[in-house]
This record gives sequence, C-alpha cells and structure tokens, in this order.
Amino acid sequence: MGARALDLLDVVEAAYKVDLPDAQWLSELAHAALPHLDQGFGVAVFEYYKPEGAQPRIAQRFHLGIPGELEAIYSTVFAKMDPAIRLRPFRLGPCITGSELMNMRKEFRDEPHMKRFVQRFGMYDSIWITAAEPSGRGVGFHAGRPAVKWASVAEKKRWGRVAAHLSTAVRLRHALRNRQGTHTSDVGEAVLDPTGRVHDASGAARKPAAREMLRRAVLALEESRGTLREIDPDASLEARKALVSARWSLLDRVELDGRRYIVARENPPGAPGPEALSPRERQVLAFAKLGHHNKLIAYDLGIADSTVRVLLARASAKLGVHSRRELLRAFDDGWCPLSDPAPGHPTKGRTRRSGR
Repeated sequence: MGARALDLLDVVEAAYKVDLPDAQWLSELAHAALPHLDQGFGVAVFEYYKPEGAQPRIAQRFHLGIPGELEAIYSTVFAKMDPAIRLRPFRLGPCITGSELMNMRKEFRDEPHMKRFVQRFGMYDSIWITAAEPSGRGVGFHAGRPAVKWASVAEKKRWGRVAAHLSTAVRLRHALRNRQGTHTSDVGEAVLDPTGRVHDASGAARKPAAREMLRRAVLALEESRGTLREIDPDASLEARKALVSARWSLLDRVELDGRRYIVARENPPGAPGPEALSPRERQVLAFAKLGHHNKLIAYDLGIADSTVRVLLARASAKLGVHSRRELLRAFDDGWCPLSDPAPGHPTKGRTRRSGR
C-alpha cells in the first residue's frame, strides 16, 4: 500500500469545513472517508448525541456507495440490535470492528443478527469509527467488510487521531451555531500567518507563552500539509494535534486578495465532574471515560503525554483511589468516599459533582 493510501488528512480537512450546512458537511466527510473504508459496501456517516446513561440518538446520516438492497435496510440493522450491544461502539474507543466489539473471531460468522440481515450481501464484519466528545455529541463512520478481521494496532492509532479532529470539529460547529451572522473564521483569540507570526491576539492568546505555543502549532500544521504529507503520512497526522493546549482549534481564513491566515478559535471541551478536580483534570478523565488511552488523550487535547499521566495521578490522589477503573467510577459518580461518613453526616468525605 502506497503512502498516499494511508493519508487520512483528507478526512481531517473535510471535518474542519465547519461553515458548511449539515447535509453538505456529512457528504464531504463521506467522500473523504470512502477511499479508506470502502471494501465493497460503501460507507455510512452519522452525527449523533449520546446522553449519559442513554442510547445514542442519530441526528443525521449520509450514505455513500452502499449497494441498493443493503442500503434499504441499513438504518434498521443497528436499530434492531440488542440495546446493550448498541452502546458498545460508543464506549470501547474510537476504532473497533463489529467482531471485536462482540469479542468474537471465527464464531462471529455464526452471530444470529449478522446472519439474518447482512451476510446475504457478503458482509461478514464491519468497522466503526466513533468520534465522541465529552458533551455526548459526536460523528462516526460505519463500513461493511467481507471477512471477519479485528482492527490492527496501526489502524486504531490512525483512526483514533482522526477521531480526535472529528470530535473537535463537532464541538466547534455546535459552539458556532449560536453566532448567527458571524463567519467562523472571524471569531477567534488570535490570527497568525503561515509563518507563525501573530497578527492579532486577545484574551489568553496575548500572553507570551500562549503566543509561542500557537506559533509552534501553526508551524506544525504547515509542516503536516507540506512534503511530510507525501513522505510520511502517519508523521503528518501526528504533527497536527486536535487542539492547542486544550484550548484552541486552528482554522484557515483566506482573504479576498488570496492571503491565507490561521485563526486560533477557543474550543475547549467542557467536562463536568467532582468539584475537587481542576478543569484540566476533568477534561482528561472525560476522554478516558470515552475509552481513550493516555497517548490519544494527549493528542485530543494537544498536551504532553507526561502531562496526562500527572493529571491522572493528581485526580487519583484527590479522589482517594488507586486504579484507573476506580478513578473513572469515582469521576462518574461525582463524589469520592475519602472517609466513612460519620453517623448523622451521610455526605461527609464526599465531593459533589460540579454543575454542567
């Protein structure tokens, strides 16, 4: 497989066309993803909302290249699955195959639901890309496969990074919907040119450390679009983090005279959680809850791997737990049993959940 075949930045660039109407945005995503996912069954792209403790709700969908008879039943196949199984693609990380989420390999060919609905079309497995963000909103892809095969480590790594950008773009689109009449590229804390020079800055972006971080991020963005993209597409994708310092998204702006600028738009992920935790600790835990490992969380937020480890350790210490599982449970519950409640004081030692 050639280098260009692994270049997933087409999907990333389609995601950041955040000004497009919903249907056109999904269409652009589907066309960008099709060459990477289609194995004879096309691709479905969908935007969804999954409230805490509830089934995901599909807000909109777009199908591309799905054979006619299969497309006619495509939307009903997922709806007819066991509710507990329907939750799995949204809880087990951003890239997983149908056989993997069922924890079945050879025996997946005998899975009753698959046999009933899709095997007659030659579809024996599928891949899910679910790009969720802490609010519960997200966008995803689903594509059929002709053979049972679990996603490789490299495949998970590439699509995990793409999913980070997809969820960031979803959050940005929803944030900007409240700004009627304002072009997205006109709203931001900093404006830089492709050399990293800051032409305008406000708010937190005026601080020297922030300006330097944004300058470096713009240079990395430009490098990812250049020869590195042709030479090493994986390195190109790695160079373009989903956020800058867990705060800014970078969007292109082209002036009427053709000059291009990069706008740093505030786009931090909101994350409720125990009041004892800092906002950054809540963000890290929110992505961990989505099934993201530490390196992917660092990529999601545009921070160092070591910073993620430190934040998780601090959160564990604050909540009095000793394992990742306990930490996520305490984060989910919104309080921590740091000590046994005293008689007559049922909430002593608990940290209440902060407001959403």
